[in-house]
Amino acid sequence: MQSPEDFAQLTGAPLPSLPPSFVVRAAVALRRLVLRCLDGVFPADVVVMEASMGFWLTHALGAVSRLGVADLLCEEPMSAETLAARLGSHPDSTARLMQGLTSAGFFRRATGGKYANNRLSLPLRRGTLTQTKSWVEYLASRSLQSSWLELETTLATGANGFEHVFGMTTWEWFEQHAPEQHTFALAMQGLTVRDAAVISGLYPFSEINSLCDVGGGQGTLLSELLIRHPHLKGVLVDSPGTLVSARILLERREVLARVVLTPGSFFERVPEGADAYLLKNILHDWDDARCLKILSTCRAAMRPGTRILLSEMLLNPERPDRYTAFSDLQMMVVCAGGRERTASELGELLEAAGFAVGRLYRAATLGILEGVAR
Repeated sequence: MQSPEDFAQLTGAPLPSLPPSFVVRAAVALRRLVLRCLDGVFPADVVVMEASMGFWLTHALGAVSRLGVADLLCEEPMSAETLAARLGSHPDSTARLMQGLTSAGFFRRATGGKYANNRLSLPLRRGTLTQTKSWVEYLASRSLQSSWLELETTLATGANGFEHVFGMTTWEWFEQHAPEQHTFALAMQGLTVRDAAVISGLYPFSEINSLCDVGGGQGTLLSELLIRHPHLKGVLVDSPGTLVSARILLERREVLARVVLTPGSFFERVPEGADAYLLKNILHDWDDARCLKILSTCRAAMRPGTRILLSEMLLNPERPDRYTAFSDLQMMVVCAGGRERTASELGELLEAAGFAVGRLYRAATLGILEGVAR
């Protein structure tokens, strides 16, 4: 369960907005072009070798994040020896870790051979709005890395690596490993913080009066929608333990009075009566059969004409972007048949569950596909 400290950066004010989608798309395209141009002037074997070393950086960042190095360096620049003494770590090993990360652009050397934070290390502090520290720690976690070691098993059998290694689903694992579950929850909260303002402005929420966020976690997205659309009332559906944390967040964001907290499972039952039902990054965790079960559960609670909003990253097989394509691999390795989908694939699931496919809204980083209950 999350604590009030986990929500310290969230207030009753709207979250920061991203630049317009066309600006984000242009920036992403420019960055991709520059990187491709730089790779194009190096020998191909060098580019491949550097790419294969990415796991070094993942684990190095995970280590300094778990140790809290960025938080310590906010006090003052420190030598590797001082850092090691403060952390209780091995001095020479700490010095070599800091040297490696500094060479990669994280942290900087200050006067007297001391280390200091820079722009890229500051997000590794605890309690930032985007929870980058938790994201890094999740990606570097032993359970996740062990799952990726079984990628060839997944390629050979189609079975996800996580269950092959641990004999249980990711969600069952989290239930038995509370610290990892907490880290994962914070990481997902950070992703939602990045997306919330985009979603709020992408769909015409002025057309509805009540919104049920199904599997909405601690309510980060729902709270933002309520802040930016004061006419809305909300229903938040998740597990009882998650809703305890959600109450803290919603109260901090000053919207608790406008939300009904409803324990439930999208595999079993969701409450009736909302104008629209929102599922953000839910379907990509599951195979088609279980997605159909989730959508059918929602359909059973809806009157004809009620809307369902699917907010997901949208695959484009003709021009796949790296983030969505590798997120698809992550779903393949870690989740029970999970995958990122195209808008057409999501539409087929909607139709099979009793919905007519409605409008599609695209942003640089995600899309919202609307379904209308028949």
